[in-house]
Amino acid sequence: MLFDPRSFVFEDVGGQPAWSSSRQHSAAQRRPAHDFLTLPVIPAGVPGKAALAYQEDVDFTDLVRVQFATGVLRAAHVVNPTGAGDAFAQAMFAWIGARMPKCQRLQFSFSLVDQSAVADQVSQFGWDEELDNPLYLGVDLPGDETYVIGMERAQALRAAHPSLLYTAMGIINAAAGKSLYLRTPDELLDMFARWHWEFDSTLTDDDDARSFLKERFGEDDSDIERYLPSVVRPELAPDDTLPKFCHTNSASAHLRTLSRRCLRALSRSQDGWVGELCGALADLQLLVAKQGERSALEGSQWAEPAYSAAIIAFSDSDYVSELLDDHYDCINNSGDATLFQCFIPLAGEPDAIRQQFRDLDGMLRIIGALDRVLTLISS
Repeated sequence: MLFDPRSFVFEDVGGQPAWSSSRQHSAAQRRPAHDFLTLPVIPAGVPGKAALAYQEDVDFTDLVRVQFATGVLRAAHVVNPTGAGDAFAQAMFAWIGARMPKCQRLQFSFSLVDQSAVADQVSQFGWDEELDNPLYLGVDLPGDETYVIGMERAQALRAAHPSLLYTAMGIINAAAGKSLYLRTPDELLDMFARWHWEFDSTLTDDDDARSFLKERFGEDDSDIERYLPSVVRPELAPDDTLPKFCHTNSASAHLRTLSRRCLRALSRSQDGWVGELCGALADLQLLVAKQGERSALEGSQWAEPAYSAAIIAFSDSDYVSELLDDHYDCINNSGDATLFQCFIPLAGEPDAIRQQFRDLDGMLRIIGALDRVLTLISS
């Protein structure tokens, strides 16, 4: 599946019942359609596509009718649709495009994907039987780039406030949990632990780390010293880039998450990019708080993405390069990954539809604010 996601579209078959929305609009210029999903003609700046599995009879006409009936999507954005799916895709991507942030760090797009195409993507993980929605919004992660915080930036943040870097990474991870999958230092450390420390990222040299490494490399291999936690963690993920439960240094007990008021005060007292970052962090923290317990990703099907929207490394370290090389090599050989982060089932009841669009709007706002934070904190 990796590097070769299936996407098929039916040929036009005549003789099927025409489709029209009850919210007819004079500007829509509708014509009879034949109830299948095709990729609409949309501006190049709007990421999006639609996919159907070949020779599957998928009926989402009722879902599309209800979607238009709620009034969130505008019939004015639909021009000469070839079917219910095409009409919905045009309106959906127009809605997304109007809210799509311009990102410098994050790589992602959206797809409309029917049930059969989603099942085709996740069948190797045994999740295809859990799919019961006719239409999904897929979050595409087509590739990732590595960006580095670096020691100079890290020291500047620590000088501004001992907990500033810790706060920044906590806010970044909280925002990613409601939007796009990122590989941050804690994720990279977890990946390293899976390879070298028997899945335990909190191991110390005095625990079982050395014995695990001896089993892997051999009793006298020089790489043992190179892969000890005390050597790796300062380069890959120091404590103030990690959640509290991952800390191994008692000196990290003083770290705390700074409030928005404190971040605003720091933004006024600090010059240059540090002050800008503090303000951007406060903005992002507020957007995450506004979402509360809600998330556009709630109820979505995780899709085992090969890539992330971005990799944010602590330092330009060989450990990061080795990790990513091993990861890409593994998934390329096994094929146990997709080019999607997840598939969000599209709601089919009026109240749920309106709430889902509010959640999607919140997610896109978070993505825009998150990208600004990542742009300021990394190079």
